[in-house]
Amino acid sequence: MTPRLPGLLFCLLALGSGSACTRRSTAQPIPPVGNLAPRGFAPTDIASEARRAITEKIAKRERQFHELYEPGSIWNELRIEQRDIDSRRIQLPRLIEIGRELFSNDFSVETGLGNGLAASKAPMAGSRPAPNLRHVQYRSFGGPDGTRCVGCHHVGGVGGAGFRADNSFVDGDGDVPTSGLERNPRPLFGAALVQRLGEEMTSELQAQARHAIKNLRPGESAALTSKGISFGSLKRDKSGRLDSSGVRGVSLDLIVRPFGWKGTESSLRQLVVTSLQQNLGIQAEELIHRHAPAEQLGNGPKEDPDADGVKREATVGMVTALTAYLAALSPSSEDLLVAPNFSLQLARGQKLFQSLGCADCHTPELPLEDPVLHLGPDENSQPVVDLTPLLASSATRGKRPLSVRLYSDLRRHNMGDDLADSRSQQGISRKQWLTPPLWGISSTGPYLHDGRAGDIESAILAHGGEASAARNAYAQLQVADSEPLRMFLLSLNRPAQVEFKP
Repeated sequence: MTPRLPGLLFCLLALGSGSACTRRSTAQPIPPVGNLAPRGFAPTDIASEARRAITEKIAKRERQFHELYEPGSIWNELRIEQRDIDSRRIQLPRLIEIGRELFSNDFSVETGLGNGLAASKAPMAGSRPAPNLRHVQYRSFGGPDGTRCVGCHHVGGVGGAGFRADNSFVDGDGDVPTSGLERNPRPLFGAALVQRLGEEMTSELQAQARHAIKNLRPGESAALTSKGISFGSLKRDKSGRLDSSGVRGVSLDLIVRPFGWKGTESSLRQLVVTSLQQNLGIQAEELIHRHAPAEQLGNGPKEDPDADGVKREATVGMVTALTAYLAALSPSSEDLLVAPNFSLQLARGQKLFQSLGCADCHTPELPLEDPVLHLGPDENSQPVVDLTPLLASSATRGKRPLSVRLYSDLRRHNMGDDLADSRSQQGISRKQWLTPPLWGISSTGPYLHDGRAGDIESAILAHGGEASAARNAYAQLQVADSEPLRMFLLSLNRPAQVEFKP
């Protein structure tokens, strides 16, 4: 039987100009998120930043002692409501700061960490009292396997990658590591830009599909492309039925999901809600109100499905704060080396990156038409931010489209047997993986989905499937000939920062 597009896609395509992907204008000024992000500062600011850092350190210590005296006191300070964000009682700078604190905060049993389902003896529950921590997650219910976000996202700075010891075993039986799919934490730098690119690509692909559905005649096909990236084609067979078997690198709903090793989440907010549940056992109220299945939430009371005695463990406002903080994380950059011999090597390495075929998937640059991003729970919520400052430079300021140098095509590829999972995940083939952005690669090792590669060369040589030709071409080079490519990849770094840590 000829494959058909699922009903969901027809529903999406029927929305036309009223679809969720259509950007709306806003009467309120759109604040820039980039210049509010934690980042480096000019040398003349060092004295004031040092005083601020010392003041923050003292205040943090006082709060830690108060937390011991009154457990949950910090959590209560961070429990903000979406209505206060929408009314702008909480402005964007403070919202980002709250998100930063939530990202670094150690959750506890008193604040909803984990679950209290042990007495139910349900398979998802685990066998211990709350918080019922376990390293192997149970299906979509999760672990929990951690106590704070930064505990796993720390390599290269707060919000970065994780070591292999930080790996999660997702979608397992809750007990045996080999039952789960091993996942290394991915860095989150520049994630807001990645989301906007995905949204624009989704909108373009779905518009092309709507046009194809309306205009294709029997025997004709239509290419699906966005930002110069091919996502295969749609075809109408001789009987007049729409054939989606030619769609490549994206699910049949044509939603580009740029987050997760398999490309499973389309937005930062979805990523936050899912991660809170699966990694920390912190249940966002919007997840509960979405009527998620019991296997994902637990079989406890309606407002406390994980039966730990804590309701509204993460309010809608708290999720917005976390999302805003992640959106403010600066994208990575490319180091400019002054020494002539090094700069020449970088130029050779960049040329090798193209000639070997690496850039076929790790596309160096994607254009961004609209830098405005909605971070709230829906299109009518705050904040709505302008991401332009995250990219602004003398070369790009004031120009459209903006250019995002992330080194990814944001689509899935078959990477062969050696990198294949033991089974599929959420309907995605075990051999398919989302092309991870390479920006910041020099400071976010280890590499690959399970962290098996300790260095960049090991990661290159592990490639297979669609990347076999590029891998083989690299492997045939002499060490001296391949050195410029490794130098070029080493230049893809996080932006320089000065940080004062308690």
